[in-house]
Amino acid sequence: MLPSYRLICRYVAAVYILFLLWIGPSSCQVQRTPYHRGAVNLYGPEHSPPLASSNDWSSWQSWSPCSRTCGGGAAVRTRQCLIRDPLGPPCHGDQRQYQVCNVKDCPSGVSDFRHFQCSAYNHKPLMGTYYRWTPFHSGQSDCELSCLAQGQNFYYNFGRVLDGTSCRTDYDGICINGQCLQVGCDLILGSDEKTDICGVCGGKNASCRHHRSIYTTKYPTSGLFGYSEVTMIPAGATHIKVMDRSNNYLALRDRNHHYIINGNWAINHPGEYSVVGTKFQYRRSVDNQESFEAAGPTKEDLHIMILFTEQNAGIEYEYWLPKDYYIQQQRDRSSLHEHTEEAVIRAPPLTTQPAPTTKNHARRPTTPAKRPHYHPRLERDNPEWNQVKESKADSKLVFLFCFW
Repeated sequence: MLPSYRLICRYVAAVYILFLLWIGPSSCQVQRTPYHRGAVNLYGPEHSPPLASSNDWSSWQSWSPCSRTCGGGAAVRTRQCLIRDPLGPPCHGDQRQYQVCNVKDCPSGVSDFRHFQCSAYNHKPLMGTYYRWTPFHSGQSDCELSCLAQGQNFYYNFGRVLDGTSCRTDYDGICINGQCLQVGCDLILGSDEKTDICGVCGGKNASCRHHRSIYTTKYPTSGLFGYSEVTMIPAGATHIKVMDRSNNYLALRDRNHHYIINGNWAINHPGEYSVVGTKFQYRRSVDNQESFEAAGPTKEDLHIMILFTEQNAGIEYEYWLPKDYYIQQQRDRSSLHEHTEEAVIRAPPLTTQPAPTTKNHARRPTTPAKRPHYHPRLERDNPEWNQVKESKADSKLVFLFCFW
């Protein structure tokens, strides 16, 4: 008599269980795989099917043509998310990327981009009437095209500006799809990349060295009175700062002994000065604080000078140099001419200066005069100066010094 089907199944199951107990648990594992939720793998890890690739981006396409030919525009490029696993997570990141392009200034006579967009509505009636439109900043969104009707007391909002329009008058922000996006140093809109103190985009301040010092040479007492060299700022320097807190005057001259600021016994107005590839901000406050600042890099060596009128309180200066420049500077310290006494220039002879127009003749100042500040009324009644006059031609204060 043949055994029943139920007895055969029990016998096979018992044999299989004994077999599993004999080979141990390490050779046969129950394993869940990430490629199919809840799936059971009875083949061991060495026989697992290959994992499905996650979703990823394709390569970026080429940049589109720039939205403007000059004055700063925007270009766009796109990429696609390659779906390899419908159940996997989506691609992370942006599908579109924008960059600033054609940032060179437009030729003279080319209208502002906002003005161009407003003027496009000059030939389109508004409620049956034609107007001439000019840009108007209403204080609303920087990326809205608000235009003022010339000769009228109202403005109209025509919606979004065109992509590539500056949020304001600079390139720090560009309008894209009605949103103002900041521009990174890599010219990518919305990028967080910033230029480090060495001038390297995305750098970590590792490619340059910091130089900082204080000029402490005392006021000359041997009858010499004039300009003295504080230091030389080497070519390639960035983030230049010079600070003085006295009644003395800072001055700036180039390597050809040509003064740019406060030279030849004439004191310039505070402001911005273009100097060897960069712009220097010259500031002078009411509390006798004077400073030079420049972002750099400088294309040539520059010399920081001081025009003494009293004891030196200490002139602080600092700048950053690329490592190669800094190493060369340390090897040849004599090229800096720092704190040299030869830079002291004698006061110009009285006979070479224009005749004074004042009746009283002042002696050499024993106490320093106050630094002039540009208020509606200049201080002209200080008896310690022989003459203080304002030159209307070049907007300078000219100081003449007399010695007994």
